[in-house]
Amino acid sequence: MNQNNTRTKIIALTIQKIQQGQLQQLSLRNLSQQLNLTTGAFYKHFKNKDDLFYVVSEKLSHRLYAEISPAVVASLPQDPVKALLILGDQLLDYFINEPQVIDFLFFNPSVRTSYPAASPTSDKFQFLKLTKTVVAAVTRTEHTTVPEHVLFIQIWSFIQGYGILLKNKIVTKDYHLLEQTLNKLLKGGSYE
Repeated sequence: MNQNNTRTKIIALTIQKIQQGQLQQLSLRNLSQQLNLTTGAFYKHFKNKDDLFYVVSEKLSHRLYAEISPAVVASLPQDPVKALLILGDQLLDYFINEPQVIDFLFFNPSVRTSYPAASPTSDKFQFLKLTKTVVAAVTRTEHTTVPEHVLFIQIWSFIQGYGILLKNKIVTKDYHLLEQTLNKLLKGGSYE
């Protein structure tokens, strides 16, 4: 098996297992067996399971970015607030339609240290980078006086919390609730 092809197959099988909700049962031995590889062959491509999960997280972030960014980027120059609403709305759809992917992408211990803004690897996660770009654009408008870092945390927290409620079928998605809440966050008052 071609080394590059083997790496791609390992990543693809891992993503498939995540989508099927089989992350807890995922082991390097299991992956290797399903691909007819030795465990040693796995280690030619990844240092360990955390390394594999990190790479898979980058791929999933890129996929999320590729699906959501066209509509967000199209709205961003003319109306950053609308771009933020589109981003939130589509991300909530992901929580509903791909809950296992969202759990892995946002709550996977292998990548949590990469998310903070100060992390040198945070820019590798394209969806996170897009979110930061949109929030920065919103803070340069007359719609808010909330500092960028505060607004990012508030919006990220609200969307993730609301997404978890949706994912667990505790509430149903309400676009007007999303819009009203984001507008209230933008009008958060002055932070000194």
